[in-house]
Amino acid sequence: MNKEALKRMIKKVILENRQTSVLLHEKEVNLSLDDVLVMLQDLNPRSSLQRIGILTAENPRGESADEASNSKRMSNLRSTLDSMGLDYVELAGKYGTEETSYFILNIKKQDLIDLGKKYGQAAVIGGEKLIRNYREGQTSVYFRLTYYQTEPDGSEEPAFGPQEYYAVDDRDVIVSGKVAQAAEDFFSAIGGKKFQIPFFSKKPQHAMSDEPGVYSAEKAYRSKE
Repeated sequence: MNKEALKRMIKKVILENRQTSVLLHEKEVNLSLDDVLVMLQDLNPRSSLQRIGILTAENPRGESADEASNSKRMSNLRSTLDSMGLDYVELAGKYGTEETSYFILNIKKQDLIDLGKKYGQAAVIGGEKLIRNYREGQTSVYFRLTYYQTEPDGSEEPAFGPQEYYAVDDRDVIVSGKVAQAAEDFFSAIGGKKFQIPFFSKKPQHAMSDEPGVYSAEKAYRSKE
């Protein structure tokens, strides 16, 4: 490589780094969907990722809001996540209407619920790494994903109380194959690659199994330290 070619390469790297720094917010991390799925499927009970949350500040109570107010809410949410020291990945998606949300790493369940209520969200999604009693043909370490209703759907219903929320449905599977890529609604996406958490699905492959003896991976191993 000659001197001029080396200069061009260095200039290109500098420009790419500048673009990345402009695009990413303080605690926003650049992960692909494949990266996220690898983290969720990690069978090490002491892995760095123990909890996740999916949250938006747009369209409170599931009702479409204007672009300016949605943008202001999302800016406020980013600042809040930054101040809490939480890493997060931006998600595109569509749930009736198009919206942006964040996949948040290692957020505590109560913090996720509180943020959902703060931004008037009808629902948030939380997940926790769990360990279940050994069962042949079944993974012992896995993520359980939960759909929490934090406020009623629609503005006509009275708001829930400050501590009121409901765990509505659980899943331990994420769909990211051809079916998810073909979805035109009820999906999220990272870098243009779609995924779905099949809450409320009646399909056998999405069913939850019985969970006797299940316990938190994080709490179990912290108690041994």
